[in-house]
Amino acid sequence: MFRQLQRSVRRKKLVRAAVLFALALLLLALFAPGLAAMVRGPADLYAADIDGLEGRYVAARVDIIYDWYAETVRRDSTGTEQTVRRNYIIPVGSSQFMGLDVDTARLGEAQAVLASTAAVMEGRAGSLDGSAVVVRGTIRRMDAQEQEFYRSVTNYGSLTADDQARFLPLVLVCGQVGGYTEQTLQLGVLAAALLALAGLAAAVRAVTSRGPAQPAAYLMAAAGEQAPLLWPELDEFYRQTPPLGHLRANCRWVLCENGADSWLLYAPDVVWVYRVQGRRRGVVLCARSPQARRRRYFIPAASPAEADRILDRLYPLLPNAVFGYQPAWEPLYRAHPGRFSADIRAEQQAAREAAARRAAETAGSAAAPAAPPAQPGSPPQDPPDT
Repeated sequence: MFRQLQRSVRRKKLVRAAVLFALALLLLALFAPGLAAMVRGPADLYAADIDGLEGRYVAARVDIIYDWYAETVRRDSTGTEQTVRRNYIIPVGSSQFMGLDVDTARLGEAQAVLASTAAVMEGRAGSLDGSAVVVRGTIRRMDAQEQEFYRSVTNYGSLTADDQARFLPLVLVCGQVGGYTEQTLQLGVLAAALLALAGLAAAVRAVTSRGPAQPAAYLMAAAGEQAPLLWPELDEFYRQTPPLGHLRANCRWVLCENGADSWLLYAPDVVWVYRVQGRRRGVVLCARSPQARRRRYFIPAASPAEADRILDRLYPLLPNAVFGYQPAWEPLYRAHPGRFSADIRAEQQAAREAAARRAAETAGSAAAPAAPPAQPGSPPQDPPDT
């Protein structure tokens, strides 16, 4: 049995490790183009081949900006609008033009370059004043709306075909690498590294796992040095007992096979059994023995019907346990778990005898005897989450 539980724990941990490694590889594959571009570093925009600009990761020191054609604004809770990105027209190649998309961090520098360029073009200055904005990002093709704004500002429709060809429908998006921002790529790499580390830790735990701790600890506490003598019996129990969900049980042993949360109890140690519903759906077994280390043991169930089948399986195997839940029983169990089953049965017997006496006293009258308290096996109420 212990070998099977150990293999079950290792298998679950190895599956978890495989999933974590797969997620890490998926993230790396998703961000691979951007990561490769970052590793290679940006190309010089003004030295790159003009026919192969689209998709390139480039850097440039831009000291000429002719105009801007689009912007993205954000409205705060007071209704005030703030520009968060703006698209400018810059020269590229020998005599071509393209777009430049800058964010808030570079907006002031870009506006200074625009003002310097305008001063020279309007004759208010003899040369550029040295203003520049240093940018790094990926060149992508403009979408339809961007092209509409771009062509509107450049009077594209009134130009000759040769002049139209000089206005490339491309835009350099600052801070973007392979379709992602640099911050997104950094976070993606960090997430992939964390997933890989978590997968490695899960794999190491799988290899070194000795299985769930509770069964061996429980046997040692209950049987001491005689515990190894019980292993053949437990192996036979495991082989001969068909599972019901996570449960294997006979009149001597109750086992919940649930990976690292697996646990084992002597059947006579179980004094209270009830069903729970809601977020944690399943069956709770309450133990009386101090060797159990904890008092409540949970068997998860896939559905209410499975929980009912678990109760049906346990009922004939645990004749000394109380089945069903009554809130009034909680303080009794917490105060004296070892006496709980006997106390509840004595209380129920006294209630039945009292009901029988009342029925005898009122024999022949129309009054019906009072209903006795809940009996073992009665439908449980919904207890609080355990």
